[in-house]
Amino acid sequence: MNKILKSLIAAGLLATVQTAALAQDFYLMPAFADGMVYFNNQRPAQGKLNISVLDNTLRFLDADGKELAATDNGNITKVRIDTVWFLHSNDAYYRMYPLAVGVGVALKHDLRVIPEAKKGAYGTTSQTSSINQKSVLYADGVTYNLNTDRKAQYEETDILFLYKDDAVLYLNKRNLRKVFPAHKEDIDAWFKAGNTIPDTLEELLPLLRTWTE
Repeated sequence: MNKILKSLIAAGLLATVQTAALAQDFYLMPAFADGMVYFNNQRPAQGKLNISVLDNTLRFLDADGKELAATDNGNITKVRIDTVWFLHSNDAYYRMYPLAVGVGVALKHDLRVIPEAKKGAYGTTSQTSSINQKSVLYADGVTYNLNTDRKAQYEETDILFLYKDDAVLYLNKRNLRKVFPAHKEDIDAWFKAGNTIPDTLEELLPLLRTWTE
């Protein structure tokens, strides 16, 4: 086991996760992978990592494959898992899509449990089409079985932000001008032409690349 990981466990900064109650597919990465954790005031920690969407905690696998949760997430600044980077800010992990040095798009993946989703005519639900179903979901101290309990529905949302260095910024005209100061006139002209900010990553990234050149 990595020495830094051992020290985190000894310091009480990692806690054993009740894996029996947790849905294994509620993570920001498809599987645990080698990565590095960066902190404010200590050396980086290396290990098998993933990030839980349910409670926005960093997860480690120890040498025996037991899952551990970081209990001092507030001290974490960035995480690299495989080749993917996450910025930790405002008690959440944002996946980073770099556009230039220190600048890019930050994507936050939210999951909201819908404890009492009401069914309408023909078995449809009253919530939006983004409601999904999986076998087991653990949230707010309650284990839901989605195969048998209609209360176990949840809603997933991807929210786009900007990042500049270690700061996460709302995606709006003011912050676009701040992040891309050399293209203020281009940004103003683009909005003046009646354009609106794309709400998908696939549309947003090509637009922003034109302002990083």
